[in-house]
Amino acid sequence: MTKRYILFPALLIIYIIVMAVIAFPNYRESGNWAEYMIILGGSFLLAVLLYFILKRKQRIRDKFSGKE
Repeated sequence: MTKRYILFPALLIIYIIVMAVIAFPNYRESGNWAEYMIILGGSFLLAVLLYFILKRKQRIRDKFSGKE
């Protein structure tokens, strides 16, 4: 079974990459690279943060269910 704390952030990162590729031509025309990079960086940061939050929740859940 794939662990949720890995699956959800991985799917989010794939979504971010797809959206970055789709949005790239618009940002290339406008030349607004700072906005593009801030949005991508913030999105990746949130995905990594989600990974650690979900992993911690799973560890706490396992601890109280006696799996550890």
